[in-house]
Amino acid sequence: MKKIPFVGMFSQSAMGLSICENDLIITVVCKKLVKYSHETFRIKDFMFKDVQLLKHAMLQRGNFVGEIILSLPRELAIVREIDYPHANLKELREALTYQLDSFIPFSNEDVYFDIHSLSQNRYDTKVLIVAVKKAELDNILLRLQAVEIIPTRVIISPFAFLPILAEKKGSIVLVNKSEKNYSYNRFENNHLVVSSIVKTEGELINQIKTHLPDEVLLANAIDGFSPDECKVPSQLLDEYLESYGSALYGLSEYSCNLSLISSSRKRLNAQMVLLCFLIGFLVCFIFLIPYIQKTNNLSILKTIDTQIKSIKKDVSVVEKLQDQIAILDKAVNKVNEIKEIYIPRIDVILELAKVLPSDAWVKAITIVDNTFEVEGDAVSSTNLIPILENSPHFSGVGLVSPVTKTQSGREKYRIRGNIKK
Repeated sequence: MKKIPFVGMFSQSAMGLSICENDLIITVVCKKLVKYSHETFRIKDFMFKDVQLLKHAMLQRGNFVGEIILSLPRELAIVREIDYPHANLKELREALTYQLDSFIPFSNEDVYFDIHSLSQNRYDTKVLIVAVKKAELDNILLRLQAVEIIPTRVIISPFAFLPILAEKKGSIVLVNKSEKNYSYNRFENNHLVVSSIVKTEGELINQIKTHLPDEVLLANAIDGFSPDECKVPSQLLDEYLESYGSALYGLSEYSCNLSLISSSRKRLNAQMVLLCFLIGFLVCFIFLIPYIQKTNNLSILKTIDTQIKSIKKDVSVVEKLQDQIAILDKAVNKVNEIKEIYIPRIDVILELAKVLPSDAWVKAITIVDNTFEVEGDAVSSTNLIPILENSPHFSGVGLVSPVTKTQSGREKYRIRGNIKK
């Protein structure tokens, strides 16, 4: 791979990284005007080689300036789909920093995580929680840092293929084979709707048959597996496409904003900014200055008339603004009245997370008006009722259905109560 320079006035470049078994695949994509070009190379045994050998492998590659996007294998990620009874994703992301272990078997201190919206409306949102253990991702980032490659964004493989599938419509299934299992990813009209890990080939075929797609894409060669028995056309993808798709995120805007690490914003090309400033200055100097000189005398004569007209307009505008302020005051008072009646749902969720003991697991929460219902399992379900009753936010707490036992001896419960303002 040749050294990509600052690319001049009308060029952009981005680097995509992907892990294939123990190898690192690097693809650099360069965009000049509307023309794309790319170059790919592979570092064998990247995850096992000595750091000094890795530095030697990168020594002749030169420095890179641009966005660097790392795509992690799907099997390293924990993906959980949840329904959030609110449309504010910012509030959900903040709430997950405190109660992430309610949805995945790890706390916020153990993983890097982000959320991706699958569907959203006024009342609720369906999102994917994507998490990767910090130890696994840090190991990769430290090796990349040793060869002076610092990713500005980290995604997982299903999202790296979104730019590749941009032209495909309908239902597409992407299958990737790792050492121990399969990655099953289903896209509808270039939107990821399902991503799961399948252990056996039989389970994978059943997944494909359950939601029969228009096409199956194989991200690598899978011995003995063929989707032909499902009567679905298939295509084998090149290994570099994952890193190529990752690089495209650095050149264009796509609907996926997932990033497991904080990413820096793309910087404006300094030469382009300087050129635009100079051109704007010259245009202003050549055209605007003579025009201002020519019209200066006429503008002085019209100043008094303009001021009188503007004062009349201002009086009319002030009167209209006063009417609008009165209307807005009524609307604000109505909103305040509603806020006094209902407590925010996120406060209810946070209060439940605060008062419930650590041995009680919540599987579902339903909030309707000023009542809540919690379903889950615990060591002792009856002990939860006095705990919730003691909360200043709840009253009238009781069991909705009889307590049953799980196979592990825990008690399933379903509790309902009232929410106090």
